[in-house]
Amino acid sequence: MNRIRILDESVSNAIAAGEVVENPTSMIKELIENSLDAKSREIKLEVWNGSFDISISDSGCGMSKEDLLLSIERHATSKIITKDDLFNIRTYGFRGEALSSIASVSKMILSSRTEDTANGTQMNVLGGKVTNLKDIQKNVGTQIEIKDLFYNTPARKKFLRKATTEYLNIKDIFLREALANPNVKFILNIEGKESIRTSGNGIENAILEIFGKNYLKNFSKFSLGYLGNANLFKANKDSIFVFINGRSVKSKIIEEAVIAAYHTKLMKGKYPSVLIFLNIAPTEIDVNVHPSKKVVKFANQSAIYDLVKSEIENFFSDDENFISPHIEVEEVESFEEDKKKLEYSSNNFLDINDFKEEKENLSQLSVVPKDNYLKKDYRDIRDEKQDITYIDNIIKTSSNEIKENIEILKKIDEGFDLIKKENEKTNDKYIFNTEDTSRGKIFDDFSNLKNIDFRVIGQVFNSFILVERNNLLEIYDQHIIHERILYEKLKQEYYNHSMTKQNLLVPIRFELDPREKQLALENTEIFSSFGFDIDDFEKNEILLRTTPTMDLRDSYENIIKEILDNISKNKDKDIRENIIVSMSCKGAIKANHKLTIEEMYSMVAKLHEVGEYTCPHGRPIIVKMSLLDLEKLFKRK
Repeated sequence: MNRIRILDESVSNAIAAGEVVENPTSMIKELIENSLDAKSREIKLEVWNGSFDISISDSGCGMSKEDLLLSIERHATSKIITKDDLFNIRTYGFRGEALSSIASVSKMILSSRTEDTANGTQMNVLGGKVTNLKDIQKNVGTQIEIKDLFYNTPARKKFLRKATTEYLNIKDIFLREALANPNVKFILNIEGKESIRTSGNGIENAILEIFGKNYLKNFSKFSLGYLGNANLFKANKDSIFVFINGRSVKSKIIEEAVIAAYHTKLMKGKYPSVLIFLNIAPTEIDVNVHPSKKVVKFANQSAIYDLVKSEIENFFSDDENFISPHIEVEEVESFEEDKKKLEYSSNNFLDINDFKEEKENLSQLSVVPKDNYLKKDYRDIRDEKQDITYIDNIIKTSSNEIKENIEILKKIDEGFDLIKKENEKTNDKYIFNTEDTSRGKIFDDFSNLKNIDFRVIGQVFNSFILVERNNLLEIYDQHIIHERILYEKLKQEYYNHSMTKQNLLVPIRFELDPREKQLALENTEIFSSFGFDIDDFEKNEILLRTTPTMDLRDSYENIIKEILDNISKNKDKDIRENIIVSMSCKGAIKANHKLTIEEMYSMVAKLHEVGEYTCPHGRPIIVKMSLLDLEKLFKRK
């Protein structure tokens, strides 16, 4: 008896469906992309019953009766004809497997009509077999209804994730398709409630409609898409959106390029929010890597990496406002509006008719609570005449107090106007002069500093420098300023092989554990390149004979151990960058370090000469606040 046999068609179709329809989300992706290939300008998706029931309708070109019947056959497609077409793919779909695979594991109703036919066609399919075909009245386009997904493959249905997870994944793929096609209107309803809607009016509208105004406000447009600032940093890479030729894809090489370009602008464990749109000749990419078509391969990966990285870095060449957070005050009512409200209250409060009901109720009460405003004791209400007298007293007293308050507010307002006029008369600029920094003790080379229009106000908490510049109040973190400057200096010296070191009159001896000592002796060249010459000594000790010619504000033993820790944790990586970051941090002045005014001027000026506005670990150096926001805080605006 033969042991090998050809599988029944229904079984082979169910197996093939497993490659394309892994879950409801992957099925929805295929259906959306079919609608996009049909040149649809509007796509509506409805999902129920934990994503096992789905309806998708579009305004695309539609299908004739003959095409509708062919659409559920395996490898039936309108998108490619020859083998060579696989290397020049310009559509989302091309394999001709999606509808066939979906039909084999669901109960499906397909309705479609083309522009050149008067009636549409409806086809019912059960487990891949056509059960009904009829003419219907329908608009141009296609609608696909799927009921009881995986009804005939219970094992697959059993191991699907819970409904909330599937809905989250559906939202993710839907918003990706909406971002990739911002000129198409997208609507997503989940369990009868609208979840996502875009208008099809361009990418910025799509960003606003999907993510909200906070994203649009904190995104900056650049040559390849949009870059999010520090307000949009995330704990994972899920907000790095990559679109190639209008297709949402996952690309490790592009993600690496983005993160490398954001280097020193990202805090540890943080990733940027980015939209990258690339148009690449179809012959230069391969989208036929995986049935999901999420992964692409490039003919020239290094060129793509360099392009993305360089374009982002070019945008960051003047990144001060992009990186530096702004303190913003929520909108509050203006002073004039406050006055109007008080006056409005005063006018209405004087109307005795407003108290008719209270007057009638008071006659029935035996006790009224003490009025805090008039400081009265509890008293009995005896008759109506006393009630009216009591209310009149409240009205008169309250009216007088309100009038007095309005007069006080008017005087304050006049005072603000006077100050504003005085400020308008003063047009003095605070011009930074390099001569003012010559007495600074932190830097010794001021020959190339720019003349920058700013004024140092002073130092607060011996940790932050207050600066007035460009009509903004700026707060600088002194440790991060110095750290960034040292980082740029050390990096330049190291890669130019100009890092200097000094011999110690008496070598420093310190002890390491056996593993640390072995690691140190194996990497003496790395230590030497950063100015540390070390020698073996007895037992578990080493000798440090030279150090870099910079003021390191930590013990040499701690610095050596930190470098060893870096080497140990990154055995297969280039750790030079980590060492430069570590040394710049160790060399920078700390918080609670009192500075002279000259030192503050020199640090701020040198920072703007460097032109980088985060520390090497990604923290922002400057926090800014506008005059308008200050005025809002003081209720002047």
